[in-house]
Amino acid sequence: MQIAVGNVVIELAEGRKIAFRGARDVHLECTEGRIWLTVEGLADDFLLAKGERLRILSNGLTLIQGMPSGSALLVSEEPKTIHEGNRFVWFSRLFRPIWLHS
Repeated sequence: MQIAVGNVVIELAEGRKIAFRGARDVHLECTEGRIWLTVEGLADDFLLAKGERLRILSNGLTLIQGMPSGSALLVSEEPKTIHEGNRFVWFSRLFRPIWLHS
């Protein structure tokens, strides 16, 4: 799916995650609640509260999630289209199985 960035608001209900690519220089602003954000290639994750804003510096896979819910505004100074990413590939890199031994 493609998302035309202008002033796009994404509602992140509890448990909803959105993954996308190609968002370099897009500003993501938390407009409600709290938003967790991680970007492929960056060592740190970010947690934004209402009113806080972050510029995405990579075209890599970006994952956002409400904590527990929130809204994110995507703003670009020039017309831009971002592409919904493959969440399953992303999750397989992030999470490794943990085997519990009794």
